[in-house]
Amino acid sequence: MKKIISLIIGIGIISSLFAKSDDKILLGAFHKYGITKCDNFILENSKLKMNWNFFISSHNQDISNDVKEVSIIEIFGSKNDTVKVDHSYIESPNGCFLTKRITLSFKGSCESNIDKNYWYISKEMPNKDYIAYSNGKGVERYAKEIEMGNFKSCIQETTLRISSILGK
Repeated sequence: MKKIISLIIGIGIISSLFAKSDDKILLGAFHKYGITKCDNFILENSKLKMNWNFFISSHNQDISNDVKEVSIIEIFGSKNDTVKVDHSYIESPNGCFLTKRITLSFKGSCESNIDKNYWYISKEMPNKDYIAYSNGKGVERYAKEIEMGNFKSCIQETTLRISSILGK
């Protein structure tokens, strides 16, 4: 029993070290591009997942001298069940802002991959490839089904805007 408890504690410590290492890597990339006041906000909203890749870039021109914008694309999951999140962070003297665009891809039809207990059809577009869905919190999602032969895949996209006022 002591060996099992020691093993569990050891795994927890190792996981914590990897998480801190990932956090350091992520924040270091943001600091390189001048976003230095939004660390907690970034870690709350862009925590790297297992089996992740991320790509970070700054725009050729900042919005102004005291407003910085950095984009990061995070891809995680596995084949036929992948999540792509495109984050655009803006740091201003007043706060930190994030626009998050999430793309989910699933094997199978959209009918079988959208939880009808949480999402309802808000707009059918019979002459388009997409169906718009909403949830009780006002979040919208757009879904598109792709079919090749007998293979079906469902692509779902959502956009969120999040902010945090500095000094509060």
